[in-house]
Amino acid sequence: MWPDLMPEVASIINDMRQRASGYGRALRFGYRAHVIVRETEREAHAAAAHLVEALDPAEGKRIRERSLDHSSEGVRRQAELRESSSDDGFVEDALWTGVGRARSGCGAAIVGSPEQVINKLRAYQSLGIEAFILSGYPHIEEAEHFARLVLPEITHAPLRSFAHF
Repeated sequence: MWPDLMPEVASIINDMRQRASGYGRALRFGYRAHVIVRETEREAHAAAAHLVEALDPAEGKRIRERSLDHSSEGVRRQAELRESSSDDGFVEDALWTGVGRARSGCGAAIVGSPEQVINKLRAYQSLGIEAFILSGYPHIEEAEHFARLVLPEITHAPLRSFAHF
């Protein structure tokens, strides 16, 4: 599942569970999002703004339209979120749509302090999300922020070394 407003995520999960139960099946849910985490909310918001500050809106549109998935339902919904966002790109607490200004696909990020990011992830878990696919820009730098600020505070499966791949 890609980023959406909390009530919409809950609605999708409930709808899919009901449909699956009609066939005697149970579903598990995962969530794909970008993450921008810093020591403080202000620093996280500044990092998010910095990602897109030099982006020409017309160039962002060209990038999105060149993507093979530009006409998919998921991309359409990401565009709706972006268009309904506040001037700073947020559609709800800690959910920023600015990533979608420069790319197709998953176009939103969980943005905030460690506590805000953890609370957002736990809120998704409370809705039934069991797995997360998280990324950020630049990839290594954002992974290091997440590993230092968030990972020690959450329960997760053991991590494997890249040497095993």
